[in-house]
Formats: sequence, structure tokens, C-alpha cells
Amino acid sequence: MACVYRHIRKDLNIPFYIGIGNSDKRAYSKTHRNTHWNSIVSKTDYEVEILLDEIDYEYAKEKEIEFISLYKRKIDGGTLCNITLGGDGCLGLVHTDEAKLKMSIPNRGKIISEEQKRKVSEFHKGKKYSEETKKKMSNSALGEKNHSYGKKASEETKLKMKLSANRGENSFSSKLTNSDVLEIRRLYNEKISSIKLSKIFNVAKSNILSIVNRKTWKHI
Repeated sequence: MACVYRHIRKDLNIPFYIGIGNSDKRAYSKTHRNTHWNSIVSKTDYEVEILLDEIDYEYAKEKEIEFISLYKRKIDGGTLCNITLGGDGCLGLVHTDEAKLKMSIPNRGKIISEEQKRKVSEFHKGKKYSEETKKKMSNSALGEKNHSYGKKASEETKLKMKLSANRGENSFSSKLTNSDVLEIRRLYNEKISSIKLSKIFNVAKSNILSIVNRKTWKHI
């Protein structure tokens, strides 16, 4: 079994190293570190965070590659002092379907603690993916590759998905805030035209009419 961890420099409060080990002892060890790592540690204290624990080693290598790719090494414009792109030097290795199955079996049914979920979530917050990365992520979830392929969601699941969906100002595509919507309705009631409101708030006239007629933003 293995773990994935990160080191965070306390002076800047940013991660500077992503690593894996057969146990969490490696995460706290200062031996066999690269020159850049030693240079940083000589200047500041650091914090150790275990991102994933007690997972298959092959899976840990894949996650290490993913985290390094997301945070990026200094030479790639990021903050990490990692020398390689992770994965124990196995970059470019294409796993067969049989190998993928063997790697996935040890992790099936594994329960990830809420603390580990929180740390992974914090790790990804604020990340901006390139269009190429977004396309790869999208393609990897199409058709039979999607974990939900061929499955029918229960009515309870559908309801939960509906209730949990981001709406209003929490939607990534929203140009307006809750206060904007309330102001639009107030101004419209004071006889400000939808055309003028669309120019003031930089949205389409149809959006203004949908708001005032409560076809959208019904929750406020």
C-alpha cells in the first residue's frame, strides 16, 4: 500500500513538493531529497499533508503524476521543486486493459475519509485547466468510459442531483449576483425598460424579462 503527500512551505503557504511513499513515513522523512527541496527547507519550515493514504502503489503513481501536472513544477511555471513529472519514471507507459483492471481492484470499495476528501478538494481549488486538458477530461468520460454508462439513476438520486446543482450566482456561467437580480426587479417595477436594464447589467434583454417574470432566478 502507498500514500500521496505534499509539502507546503509556511512562509508562502504554497505547496512546493508532491511525493509518494510505501507509507506515510516517507512523507515526514528529510533524507534522499533533491537539492531544490533541501534549499527550500533550509530557508523555511514546512507542513506535511497526506492527500491519499493506504492506496495501491500503481494508483498512487498515477495520482502523483496528476497532482504534479496540476500544480506544475517551477521549470514549467508552477511552484513545485519536483525533478520529474512523477510516477517513478514511468511516464509514457501505456497500461493494457488487464493492467488497468489489476490496478483498480485493490481500490474498489475503498472508503476515502472526509478529511482526505477535504484535502484533495482544497488541492484542486482555484485550478484552471487548459482547453486541451478540458478536452481530454471530457473525452475520457464519453460513452462506455463513463462510470455511469448504462446505469439508470433512481428517482431519489435524480432529486439529489437536481437539488445539488449550482444555480444563481453560484453557477460558473452567471454574470449576475443575487443583489443584481433584486435590483433588476426593483428598477423594472419603477418603469425602467428591459432594454435599458440589459445595457446597465450587460446581459440580453431576454434575460432581463426572464428574471422579472420569474422564469429564472426563482429561488430569490
